[in-house]
Amino acid sequence: MLARFLLIVQSVLVLAALVCASDKTYRLRGDIVANNILSDVSELATRAHAVVNGGEHRGYIQKDGSFVVENLKLGDWLLEIQSADYAFPKLHVRIATNDEGRASVAARYVQIGSEWSEDAPVLAYPLKIEASAKYDFFTPRQGFSIITMFSNPYMLMVGASLAAIFIMPKLQANLDPEALKELQEK
Repeated sequence: MLARFLLIVQSVLVLAALVCASDKTYRLRGDIVANNILSDVSELATRAHAVVNGGEHRGYIQKDGSFVVENLKLGDWLLEIQSADYAFPKLHVRIATNDEGRASVAARYVQIGSEWSEDAPVLAYPLKIEASAKYDFFTPRQGFSIITMFSNPYMLMVGASLAAIFIMPKLQANLDPEALKELQEK
C-alpha cells in the first residue's frame, strides 16, 4: 500500500516537473539604432512598439531605443516594429535550446509572403534594427489649371446647360413657322 502511494506521488511530481519545464518563457531584447533615416531614436519611444506575431506579444520601446518582449516560448516568431512614422524590416526569430539547455536566438530578415529561409545570415543578439524608410503622408497641393477646371464633371454640366440656354433660342428662330406652331401646341 505504501509503495503504491509513493509511486503515485512520484508520478505526480514528474508530471508537475514536465508541465513546469514546458511553460518556461524567454525574453527577446533589441535596440533601435539611429541611421541617416532616423537620426533621433528618442522621438520614436511613444509612437512605436515591438510586436511579435501580429500582436500576440508586445514590447514598448524605451527612450534609448531598447525594447524587451516578454513571455516568448520556444519556436518561430515574426518580430515587427510598428511605427506610424518609419518603416522597419521584419525579422524571423527562432528561439531554441542547445544541448546544455541554454536558449539561443537566431534572427533573420524576412519578406512577408515568402518562406522563412535558413539561408539568410543570422543577426547578432541582442538585435540591432535600423529604420529602412520614412513614411511621408503629405501630398503637395496641385496648382491652378484651366484644363483641370473644365474636366470637372460639374463644370461640364454647367457648360452643357449654358450651351442649351443660348443655342436653343437660335435653333427655334431657324424653324419654319408650321413646325414652330406645332412645337408650341405640344
